[in-house]
Amino acid sequence: WGEVSWLWPSARMDILTRLDLGKAGDVDAGDSFSTGGWIMLREKPGGIDTGNGSLISRMGDDARGGGAGWEIYEKDQHFVVNLVPVSSAAKPDASPAPKADAPTHRGISVATKAAYPRGEWLHVFATYDGSRKASGVRIYVNGLPAETGWSSDVLEASASLRTDARMELGRRDDLEPLRETRYQDVRFYRRELTPDEVSRLPFEDVASEIVSRKPDPSQWTRDEAFVVADRWYLESVDPEARRLSSAVAAFSGALEALTKDGDPTLVAAERPTPAYADILKRGDYYSRVERVGPATPHFLPPPPAGAPLDRRGLAEWLLSPSQPLFPRVTVNRMWQEVFGTGLVETAGDFGVMGSKPSHPELLDWLAVRFRESGWDVKGMYRLLVTSATYRQSAAVTPELLLRDPGNRLLARGPRFRMDAEMLRDSALSVSGLLVERIGGPSVRPYQPAGLWEEVAMPESNTRTYVQDHGDGLYRRSVYTFWKRGSMPPTMEAFDAPSRESACTRRVRTNTPLQAFVTMNDPQWLEAARHLAQNAVHSSPEAGARLDFMAARALSRPLDPREREILLRSFDRFRASFGEPGADPGSFLSVGESPVDTSVRPQELAAWTLVASQFLNLDEFLTK
Repeated sequence: WGEVSWLWPSARMDILTRLDLGKAGDVDAGDSFSTGGWIMLREKPGGIDTGNGSLISRMGDDARGGGAGWEIYEKDQHFVVNLVPVSSAAKPDASPAPKADAPTHRGISVATKAAYPRGEWLHVFATYDGSRKASGVRIYVNGLPAETGWSSDVLEASASLRTDARMELGRRDDLEPLRETRYQDVRFYRRELTPDEVSRLPFEDVASEIVSRKPDPSQWTRDEAFVVADRWYLESVDPEARRLSSAVAAFSGALEALTKDGDPTLVAAERPTPAYADILKRGDYYSRVERVGPATPHFLPPPPAGAPLDRRGLAEWLLSPSQPLFPRVTVNRMWQEVFGTGLVETAGDFGVMGSKPSHPELLDWLAVRFRESGWDVKGMYRLLVTSATYRQSAAVTPELLLRDPGNRLLARGPRFRMDAEMLRDSALSVSGLLVERIGGPSVRPYQPAGLWEEVAMPESNTRTYVQDHGDGLYRRSVYTFWKRGSMPPTMEAFDAPSRESACTRRVRTNTPLQAFVTMNDPQWLEAARHLAQNAVHSSPEAGARLDFMAARALSRPLDPREREILLRSFDRFRASFGEPGADPGSFLSVGESPVDTSVRPQELAAWTLVASQFLNLDEFLTK
């Protein structure tokens, strides 16, 4: 070749495909040559090994030349150049099966020290100066020399690379196929290219070829425009773009210095190549009919003019005034959280199979208000909970129950048991234990021992549950560490979803296990003890202490009958803890927060049980 092979826009090697380039690339150990091109290796889905293999080769297998020749090889995301000589007993004019004691010649194997990503276009190029030494091999990635090392470093003077194998892309002569590799602008030169020449190959040479064939930019494909404008002109020619690139590099260096010792976090970024999918003929993965790119469903409005077809474009489309679905779905879920049931009962299905809205005009009004408020989530919740509809009494008459058993017509206020996270946070809040700090890492509050060990894999980094201490025990439930295979048991008891699949509406059950949690779980008993301690310090009078707890837990005063019942309960509890063998200290030691030693243990234990009664009232657990 003079030697250039154009594959434009790209050639993709299927699993069983082979591309035979014939007798091209026929060189010997003392000949200089250069070869490479644009290559995209298939990503390893889910970490599955898709194998190593030759990218470009003229190398035989065991039956043809004893595996001799040259190749650019990919091994575990490193690029390797192998120059393998023909053994003295396996030259073309000798027997193809060498004897056991036949002499062999050492070869050259040079590999990049850095690993390179799969699933991205990389310009991989190798040059060899014919010196028969590993130092004569250079590997370039995206036009820049790659740092290399070698494991085999010399070809003897009598060694030969010549083989009757064919030159191939994506495999050796008949071995080591690299499945589903894509190629573009593959080249072979019968000389060693200089570093400056190689640096121009990825974009400048390709750009000049595109411009010479298509002088009119309007005729360029998206790939061609990317190469000419974005990757060559802006990066190498335009002074303003190069100045801005230098400034970006400087700021990136400063940012790296500032964040050198910070905590790492995950940041999503758009892939450099546009996303696409293939229409498959009769579902056959190897029979692709047409490539399709990102788009919106045909029955919904198109994306805004000029919006990119990526996640940002999706966000602009979701928030576009011409797209009515997002605000309607969002305010419906807010309504469901506040009232127990959405205006559209099937919150996860607004399609033809879903329920019709009970109040369509109200849903439209709320959606428009939410959008015009600048997507003010707190403002929308404030609007709902201060509405006359929400502030109605939950009491129901027999007539209303008959006419509207599910309260779909909203003739009464909502009444349903709160979600698991709300209940735990409410108990911590009324007791004064809740840590209201915003942000920070996940925490591990109280949990029975041994649960994670039962379901964890031996090599799992969450095999053992290590409980937090201090503030970590009292953070909001949203910060609780969540292991999908073993969710927090107190949350599970109150119907929290496992998060293994999407959940648009939680189920609500009432079981004895829930009362077992609220009466015995360390978090709940500790909350009751702190509520009791605060009540004891609020007043020396028993009645005033009960009023304090009622205001904290129920947001209302007690009526005389309720106060009388609770006072009798307190007397009974105090007498029980005063009996021989009773151990109020052991009861009060539940939880890691310190016990108030200024209060007699017998009295504090009795008030703790009274506080637990408040936390177990249906009025506290139910909205």
